[in-house]
Amino acid sequence: MEKNMSTIASKNDLEHDILVEVRELIREMPSSTQKKLKQRFVELAAASCPSAEERATAEEMTGKSYSTEEIKALELSNLVNSFVLRNKLLAETISGSEVDRLLDCSSRQTRLDRVKNNTLLAVKDNGVWKYPLWQFDANGAERVVDGLPQVLAALEVSNLAKVSWLTRPNPVFAEATPLQMLKRGELKRVLAEARGVGIGQ
Repeated sequence: MEKNMSTIASKNDLEHDILVEVRELIREMPSSTQKKLKQRFVELAAASCPSAEERATAEEMTGKSYSTEEIKALELSNLVNSFVLRNKLLAETISGSEVDRLLDCSSRQTRLDRVKNNTLLAVKDNGVWKYPLWQFDANGAERVVDGLPQVLAALEVSNLAKVSWLTRPNPVFAEATPLQMLKRGELKRVLAEARGVGIGQ
């Protein structure tokens, strides 16, 4: 009996901690992101219980048996983490009009063509294109970091995933980021790694 009460108490503590963390993270988000997250919470709450196949896959991958409540808690945690990561990756971005001034573009289409042709990186967020500020270089051949267009073309993942990969420390580069390596002139090494991104996933 005491063991059961202790298990219930620790489970309640975990749920409380998760809720407190979620509330703090949501307060820091823009209102538009809060609305999106709220909708996803509603969808998650209404979702049916995981199928026997999904449970079996989770158990096989982790070696642990999860209850329905634990699976939903994990989904909630992953959902919040994905929103937090997205906001972090897009924190230092500029608008299309600011890009036009930097690149001396005469039209919006020119900028969007560059995104399509992998000579510029942008992520669409809430219907608005956002451009990472770190990609621009006044001395670069195309006013971006030298070598960036080749790397963007080699990365066969989403634009958000490209932002993440380029700015995340990489053990292959002794924890330097691919972006830092590009700025050091190590284009060949970065390209070699970029071509392997997404393979086997």
